[in-house]
Amino acid sequence: MSAEPSRAPPAPCFRLLLIEDSAIAASVVQSHLDAVPWQRAELAHAETLAAGLARVNEGWDVVLLDLSLPDGEGLEVVERVRAVDPHVPIVVLTGHDDVRLAERALGASVQDYLVKRGLDADTLWRAIRYAVSRQQLLTQLARAMAEARENEANLHQLIARSADGVIVLDPSGTVLFANPAAESLLGDGRPVAGRGCPAALCAGETSLEIGGQQVVIDVRWVGVDWQGRPSRMALLRDVTGRRRAEELRSRLERSERLAAVGQLAAGVAHEINNPLAYVVANLELLAREVRRLADKGVATEHLAQPLADARHGAARVVDIVGDLGVFARAEANEAIGPTDVNAVIESALNIVHPQMKHRARVVRELASVAPVSGAEGRLTQVFVNLLINAAQSIREGRVADNIVEVRTRDQGREVVAEIVDSGCGVPEEHMHRLFEPFFTTKRAGEGTGLGLAICRNIVESCGGTIGVSSEAGVGTCVRVRLPAWSSAELTPRRAPPAPARDEEPARRARILIVDDEPLLLRALRGLLEASHEVVCARSGREAQRTLRLDANFDVVLCDIVMQEGTGIELHEWLEAELPALVDRVLFMTGGGTSEVSRRFLSAHGGRVLPKPIDPAELLRRIEALLQARAAEPERM
Repeated sequence: MSAEPSRAPPAPCFRLLLIEDSAIAASVVQSHLDAVPWQRAELAHAETLAAGLARVNEGWDVVLLDLSLPDGEGLEVVERVRAVDPHVPIVVLTGHDDVRLAERALGASVQDYLVKRGLDADTLWRAIRYAVSRQQLLTQLARAMAEARENEANLHQLIARSADGVIVLDPSGTVLFANPAAESLLGDGRPVAGRGCPAALCAGETSLEIGGQQVVIDVRWVGVDWQGRPSRMALLRDVTGRRRAEELRSRLERSERLAAVGQLAAGVAHEINNPLAYVVANLELLAREVRRLADKGVATEHLAQPLADARHGAARVVDIVGDLGVFARAEANEAIGPTDVNAVIESALNIVHPQMKHRARVVRELASVAPVSGAEGRLTQVFVNLLINAAQSIREGRVADNIVEVRTRDQGREVVAEIVDSGCGVPEEHMHRLFEPFFTTKRAGEGTGLGLAICRNIVESCGGTIGVSSEAGVGTCVRVRLPAWSSAELTPRRAPPAPARDEEPARRARILIVDDEPLLLRALRGLLEASHEVVCARSGREAQRTLRLDANFDVVLCDIVMQEGTGIELHEWLEAELPALVDRVLFMTGGGTSEVSRRFLSAHGGRVLPKPIDPAELLRRIEALLQARAAEPERM
């Protein structure tokens, strides 16, 4: 019987000091902080530099600093804050979109440089989190470096007394001499004159367990004459502190690289989705035309394969862009809730079965485990990626000789899931790079190198961890640890959506399509006008003008992000002016939206179509909307 799960600890509350002379800007910052409900912040506001300097040393997590203040201007304000507290993380929040100024600010130990005009909740919170994280790593790095310097200073002080460990061995390996430093350094394995050296001291860096702790010793061997006979002398130095400092520096660099790659991935995914949407739609139009010509007896066999190849290629681009979108955001699109990890794994196994069946037998050891804290769709993606990696590590055609084991178990307040394969394994020199984005050991065309990076982002966003152990030529084990769901009352699962009925269109409808991408408008019109009457508008404002003249539409298909009047603004206008049309709106999104847009889409999730839009899904959703309207009682 498992213990009743306890409530999860509250998210940490960041203490923020905003030094900003504009009350409006301060209000905007506060609204951005409040827009992310799972993050908490306590914001204090100082309207002048002098007022801010008086409070800088009160232990803030981050100082948000404007560069244009009544009593300070430019990088001078940064220097004055640094003079009060040299270590507090500073994020510049300014109206100056100046690359050179940004470079100078970052060079002046500023953690980030944000321009007010393009600021949104996501960008602000990401800057706060990374500033705190980087400052923590820098503090640990400084402490480790200080420890290393202290060790070095001590060693230099003791050089006259042979501060480095010194051991002298005769040609047979018998200890001739060991100084006190060597005896102290090697602990229980200290050398004794007249006996063999108890520690295996290989030239270079050697890791030894001494006194229950792992210590790294740098060993240098030199030939000497000792008491008139040839001997070997080992010079020993403890480099544990230096290695720890290098590890912290590496973690800091990785954190900064991931931040940059995440921002790049978000922009790339958004920019690709719109043109990809009309590529997919136009390929569907071509497929329809080819079928129509074939029905009339026109020879189209020579078109079938090129068209199929083009659709397959577009589908691959859709998958890659989807992965980029996942990698760009650590937060899940789905709400975190109690999730049956065994059901998630079974779903993933069903998805990858076509790739697995010709490579290995699947062995399940799924124990009865607690629900985990996670998003079901995102966790399914994790296990699909891991199972595909396991399958691709095994050559086809030797199913009887290979297995992929999938195991789950409870371990304290965690649920552990392991995927073990008998594949080719990972060379040791690649292990430290496995979770780097875009790093892959697969052949060109077999992977983007995003799979494990995405898996780690998703697992960590659920509060879990992921690790890999592998041996080249033997196999690999991937271990995922997820926190057990900690709510006292489990939320009931939502019933799956009812399958769409395969029926002829109920009637010819009038559809208004609103999007600022002309090629996408043309493609969507081509898809829909055979069955429905279609009117197009190239912005939210043009849609409003159209609806003022003629509001007799059965469906409004509207993009969220447009240059003149967003989909959210059009929805608000409909609520005020034409409330009868509100329930007839289907929203389209290409990603890359602000936190406000994401919360709006989450609230209207049942009426959202992600770009690129699957043509069959578009027709099904429109038909379902029309059928729902037809089933409503006629209003008097």
